[in-house]
Amino acid sequence: MRFVITNGTDPVGTADPILLAALKLPDGGVIRVGNTHCKVVPGDVSGSSLALGPLVRRNAGLELGASVDVDRVAVSAAQRVGVTGGEPLDTRQLARSLQGRVVSNGDAIEASAAYGDTPPDDARTIVVESVTPNGVGLITSASLVHQVGAETEQLTEHPTGGVQGESITTAQALLTGLDMEREALTGWLSLLTSPDRLPDTWGLPAAAGVILEGPTGCGKSELVADAAQATGAFVHEVPVDLVFKADKLLTLLETAVTTVQGPAVIFIDRLDSISGDSGLFRDQVGAILRWFLDKITAKPGVATVLGVSQASALGQVAASPLLPRTLTVPPPNTERRTLLFRAALAQVPTGDIEYEHFGGRTAGFSAADIVAAVQHASALATAGEGVVTQELLTRAVEDTTPSLTTASLGEIPSYGFERVANLVEVKQRLTETVIWQLEDPERFERLGIEAPKGLLLYGPPGTGKTFVIRALANESGAAFFPVKGAELLDKFVGESERGVREIFARARAVAPSIIFFDEIDALVPVRGNSNNSVTDSVVAALLTELDGVVDRGDVFVIGATNRRDLVDPALLRPGRLEVHLELGLPAPESRRAYLRISDVPLEDGISEDWLVEATEGLSFAELSGLFREAALQALRRDTSTATVTKPDLDKALETYTNR
Repeated sequence: MRFVITNGTDPVGTADPILLAALKLPDGGVIRVGNTHCKVVPGDVSGSSLALGPLVRRNAGLELGASVDVDRVAVSAAQRVGVTGGEPLDTRQLARSLQGRVVSNGDAIEASAAYGDTPPDDARTIVVESVTPNGVGLITSASLVHQVGAETEQLTEHPTGGVQGESITTAQALLTGLDMEREALTGWLSLLTSPDRLPDTWGLPAAAGVILEGPTGCGKSELVADAAQATGAFVHEVPVDLVFKADKLLTLLETAVTTVQGPAVIFIDRLDSISGDSGLFRDQVGAILRWFLDKITAKPGVATVLGVSQASALGQVAASPLLPRTLTVPPPNTERRTLLFRAALAQVPTGDIEYEHFGGRTAGFSAADIVAAVQHASALATAGEGVVTQELLTRAVEDTTPSLTTASLGEIPSYGFERVANLVEVKQRLTETVIWQLEDPERFERLGIEAPKGLLLYGPPGTGKTFVIRALANESGAAFFPVKGAELLDKFVGESERGVREIFARARAVAPSIIFFDEIDALVPVRGNSNNSVTDSVVAALLTELDGVVDRGDVFVIGATNRRDLVDPALLRPGRLEVHLELGLPAPESRRAYLRISDVPLEDGISEDWLVEATEGLSFAELSGLFREAALQALRRDTSTATVTKPDLDKALETYTNR
C-alpha cells in the first residue's frame, strides 16, 4: 500500500485506522518503510498520510512529501543488537530503555539513557551496526545489546542470550515474546485508570475493562501486573478458585468495588472455572458480573481485567459493551518457546544449549512448564557438576508433563525416516514441504512466498502412505494428530463439524503440530454427489479451518487417499492441500531397501535379487504380509526355528501370487 510521508514523532509512526485495517493491522503493528522498520499505530491522520518522526525518516531515507510503498511485516525478537556510540555506553540501561522498539541494521537511535543523566552533546545518537539473526528485530527483555568494539563485545561467548549480570525472574520469563500484548494492555489500562477520566473527557463510550483470554500458565497474571506497573496502577486480584456459591462471589466483588481506590486494576483470573457451570449458578454468576461491570464503570480510576481460557466461557457477559476489547495471550509457539528457554536460563550456568531444539520439541508446554523444566534441570545440575547441559535439560523436559490442554497432545511415532524403505524423492519432498517451515520458516520469507500449509498424499492401497507420514511426524518433532476420515462422520447435525473444530483447536494449542486425515475422501467427498448432507457441512467446516491455518502458522494438514478424484476440488487448490504427492507401488530399489530393513530373519543363501524380482507388483503392505506368512509357515514346520527358509518364502509367494 502506498503512503505519503508527513511529519510525526519518533519512534512510532501514525496512519489512518482504515488504511491500517486494510494492511491487516487494525490495532497497529510493524511495517517496512524505505530502508528501515518501525511500529505504526492508528491515529488522527488524514488520507494516505503516514506520520513519521525525523529520526525514522532519516533511517528510512525519506523526505517529507515522499510517496513510498509500505508493507506489513512479522518481526521476531532480536537475540543480539550491536551498536556504536563513540563514548562508552551503559548497554544494560540502553537495553531497558529500548525494550519494545523495532530496530534494523543501520538505524540511528536517540539513546541518552545509555550515557546516564548527562549524555555528551556530541553522542546523543547511536547507530545500530547489527541485529541478529535477521538484520531487524524487536528488542525484548531477552535481547543482548552490546557496544561493538568495546569490552562488552566479550559477551558474545555468553551462551544464554540474556544480559549477563542481571537476574531474571519467573515473571520476566513468562512475559518473553508478549511485547505486543503488553503494549495493548498497557494502553487500555492507562486509558481506563487515568485520574483525568479520559474516556469521559474525550467523549468515548463507557467501559469497565477488558477480557484477557489464554491458556493457564501462559502469563496472564504476569501480563496484568506488568501493564499495571507501567501505568502506575495497583492490582487487586480476586481469587475465585474456591467460589462454590453465588453469594460468595458477590461478597468478594462487592468488597473489591468498595475498598479499592484508583488508580487500580481489579483482576479476576480463571473466571471460566465458575462461569462455565450450567444451570442456576451460571445465570447467577452472569447477573453478578453485569452488576460488577456497572459498578466499575461508575468508579473513577478503576478498571477490571477478566481472565479466562476462552472468552466464549463468559457467555453473554463477553458481549457486554462495557468490555469492548478481548486480548489474547497465545499459547507459546516454537519461536516463543525458544525465547522462553533463553530467558529462563539467562543466569543459570550452562553448557552448549541448542535452544531451537528445545523450542521445537516442547509442543504443548506452557510458559510455566518451561520454567518448571529449567528449575528441574537446575536442581539436577546442582546435584552434579553445577552446569545445566543439553543432556540434563533434555531429561528435565522429558520429566515435565505439558499442561496446555487436558486432551491428548497427539502422538509422536517411535520411528523416523530410517524405517522408510528408499522413497528418497518422497522423503525429500516431505522434508521441503513440512520440516523446513517448522524449523526455519524465514527461508520462505526471504523469497517472498508463503510456505505451503497442506499436502495430499495419494496412491494405491498399501503403499505406505500412513507409515511414511508417521515417520515424518517423528522427524519433525511436531505433535501428531492422526484422524480416520470416517471416524468424524456423525449422524447428528453439527457433531461432525464440531469434531473438525476441536481437532484444529487441539492442534493450535500445542503447535507446531501435524493433523493427518487418513482416508480423507470419506470425510470430504465431492459435494453434490452424495445424499448425505453431513459430508457437505464437514467440507465447509474443514475449508474454514484450512483457511485459518494460513494465518496461524505451525499447524500443517496432511490428507491421504487412494482416490484423489473423489476428494472435493475445493480442498486441493493452492492455500489448502496444495502439494500433491503420489506414492505408487514400490519400485525394485524400494523393495530391495524394504528387504534390508525387515526384522524377519532369512536363512543364508537366499538371493536378494530373486526375492526382489519375485515380489514385483506387491505393495509395502503386501510385502509385510508376505514375510508374516512366510514366518508362520516356518513355525508350522518347526516351532523352534529362528530363520525363514526359501521354501517358506515360496509357499508364501504362492498365496499372494494366486490372489
